[in-house]
Amino acid sequence: MSGNSIYGYNAIIREYADYPPGLRLLFAGEHGWGAATEPNTCDLLTQEPLMLVLNRRRLQGWKEKSSIPAVIIGAPFVHYRKLRLIEKDIDANGTVAFPTHATELMDAVFDIDEYCKQLKSLPSEFHPITICLHADDLARKKDVIYKKYGFDIVTAGPKYVPGFEFVQKFYEILRTHKYATSNQVGSYSFYAVEMNIPFFILGEPVDMLNSGDITMPPKYSILDHPMGVFATAMFQGPTQVISEEQKKFVEEELGVHDCLSGPELRQLLLESNNRAIQAYQEFLQTGQGKVEEKIATCRKLVNYFQSSGEKDKLLQYILKSFEYAIPRAEYCCQLGYYFLNAKQYEQGVFWYKLATQLEEPISNSMTYILNIQLCVCYDRLGKPELAYKHNEIARNACPGDSQVLHNKKYLERMLGIGSPEKKEIVQEK
Repeated sequence: MSGNSIYGYNAIIREYADYPPGLRLLFAGEHGWGAATEPNTCDLLTQEPLMLVLNRRRLQGWKEKSSIPAVIIGAPFVHYRKLRLIEKDIDANGTVAFPTHATELMDAVFDIDEYCKQLKSLPSEFHPITICLHADDLARKKDVIYKKYGFDIVTAGPKYVPGFEFVQKFYEILRTHKYATSNQVGSYSFYAVEMNIPFFILGEPVDMLNSGDITMPPKYSILDHPMGVFATAMFQGPTQVISEEQKKFVEEELGVHDCLSGPELRQLLLESNNRAIQAYQEFLQTGQGKVEEKIATCRKLVNYFQSSGEKDKLLQYILKSFEYAIPRAEYCCQLGYYFLNAKQYEQGVFWYKLATQLEEPISNSMTYILNIQLCVCYDRLGKPELAYKHNEIARNACPGDSQVLHNKKYLERMLGIGSPEKKEIVQEK
């Protein structure tokens, strides 16, 4: 399973809370500042036992809509900055602009040409101006328009990352600039002011057009919300200073004085985990619920105990899922991995092969995982021909994958097709 999270928030929270390495995080959380006080629809659908919110305003909104416990953790980016003592560079100059960004399913609609002209017309003290584009805007080729006006383009990179890649790059960009701007208030506004970089709004309001997000309206604007109107008025510019009113507002919205400390968050997360695991186990003991609910609960327990390294409990709940329905491919795969790690390769082969033979539809990613692990098992059993066969199936499912290509070269050498040099075969993590 991928360890990526949006903007690397999970990695930041792990560090801030000094959370045990490898132990699964059981929470839902907000990934940035929002003008709406009511919770996001997707967040309300969460099955996690704990919600982490940004500030008091969002906490109140959550309590009005959900019975799931919630706490204020403030802004993970700010925790990252403070832990590393990141400050604005002494020789910072110019302005970094963060145009309102699109998502995969939402486009930020405004006249980019006109916005570029407004940026170019800023007084000289705000120049040079650098455009920081979101990955989703780069995917939509919006950088082409900004380059036409001679702007330098930078980005913090992909939004789903395993560690600190995004936040590190974000602060590398922000700290070198004297001012920050956008055509809409966003998380960057607060991160800039919190680090003593004046921020201002420039340009016309932005409309977000929906092309497939079922949790959002067809069209909306930050100005649809009273907080959006208030925040937009708060940061009208251009300006070269941060007012006391802005500083107080930013501290409130980032939960600077209301958030849990790292040790408090660690304790809460561990206690919440224990309560959730106990509740899952008790649910299964009642014998109540629909088949799919029971299997889903087994999945939660299996994933948790795999991350915690409790192998006996991991095996217990994989097998428990078989009480409710015929074996599913995902659980057969889990059993295969269990025996592979125990170096019981024949048993691993049995369960991986069974997973490939089940009638349920199997995705490309599952085909890849099953066959690359069969490749590993057969290699350990001294059967390179079968290992090669399954590596080829994995390669068809995921062409160009580095692990598959490594294994292909290794097995071709084993089979006498290439150089006799040997390296250990690579398995899926």
